[in-house]
Amino acid sequence: MTTISTPIAVTGGSGYLGSHCVQQLLEKGYTVHATTRKLEKAAHLKKLKNAETHLKIFVADLLTPGSFEEAFQGCDAVLHTASPFFVGGDNYQKDILLQPALNGTANVLEACSKANVKRVALTASTACIYVWYGKYDETHVMTEADWSDEEAVLKDKNWYTHSKIEAEKFAWEFSKKDSCTFKLSVMNPCLIVGPMLQPVLNTSCKVISGFCSGAYPELNNECRSLVDVRDVARAHVNQIEKDLADESWGKRYCLVGGSPHWKDIAGWIRTYLKEKEMETVAEKVPTKVSTTLNPPKIGAPPPHPLLYDVSRSETLLGLKYTPLEASIRANVASLINLGFISQKN
Repeated sequence: MTTISTPIAVTGGSGYLGSHCVQQLLEKGYTVHATTRKLEKAAHLKKLKNAETHLKIFVADLLTPGSFEEAFQGCDAVLHTASPFFVGGDNYQKDILLQPALNGTANVLEACSKANVKRVALTASTACIYVWYGKYDETHVMTEADWSDEEAVLKDKNWYTHSKIEAEKFAWEFSKKDSCTFKLSVMNPCLIVGPMLQPVLNTSCKVISGFCSGAYPELNNECRSLVDVRDVARAHVNQIEKDLADESWGKRYCLVGGSPHWKDIAGWIRTYLKEKEMETVAEKVPTKVSTTLNPPKIGAPPPHPLLYDVSRSETLLGLKYTPLEASIRANVASLINLGFISQKN
């Protein structure tokens, strides 16, 4: 670890991942500039330890040119976590996802160079890596060398995945420019779970709460790769603390905590609810597994688990992944505390 100057900026600081990045930085004693689209969405950040003296909140929008420049002034490092996460196929026009992804990334990275930022850890997604549509069988081990099958992605009109791929590629090309002032590393997490700091239900946590609402009569016969939000935040923070000459820079990182079957995930949820004497809600968590296998799309073909290699993040970023049962339990606890899961569900 090296000594870096502060403040450190976190885009999307009021979001699910961004809030955890802000929390970890504040607890380490850094001064933090957190950006948010609306000031009221960042109220929970003011309750974090050291926030009163070490946190400043800025309003900035990915699609407003120049809106990040004030937040980045004087910053040595930027954790770029701001990115909308919602999935659409034919329900979304291509430009609704692609142009905001590209323009937003350009807006942030240009502001970084203008402010002479030295370190950038950017959040991408395994959507850039393992959307293969059956290109590989269940024996393939995912690594950072993999990219999603963009031809198949476009054929399926999977605009979310397409936008993530193009945004990551854009970031790497930007980092090669002579005018670029910073070293770049890209974090590629899978579906993020774990405790919530923000009071708004985000997309991935909505999946977990859905199990408790009776929304799913049965479970898909497939595995889903998950990772703890605290581990993903730690990857970003650990990266920007590295010396600029460190070999960890200029790389992408697969961030995966495991690839359990949906029946295991549902079982962890049900067990926790019963421990909390929420039997009525626990009964709504599905136990039946579908007899139908969905066509392969992300990762290994159903019902096989994804095989993956995260040794790069473990070796270079020092990550020790949280057991996923603990992540799910923490996620459900947050959903209960925030009122998204109750006996009335």
